[in-house]
Amino acid sequence: MKIMCKWCNVSMNCHIVSEEVSEHNGTYGIDSVKMAKIKIHKHFKGKNYCKGSDRIITTPIDKINDNKVHYQ
Repeated sequence: MKIMCKWCNVSMNCHIVSEEVSEHNGTYGIDSVKMAKIKIHKHFKGKNYCKGSDRIITTPIDKINDNKVHYQ
């Protein structure tokens, strides 16, 4: 799976570490959303490691489509 790194704007390899159910207040009350924890692999920006290297981010599973994830 690929993800766009927000620090260096390059498409990097990543994989889903775990999944969890999160609850939040939606328009019709409390909604349950399935979230995925995604690990971004180590990568370089120039000569040094990028700030986004080796991080774990959480994103809704329904946002993961076409094998590409964009996050802010």
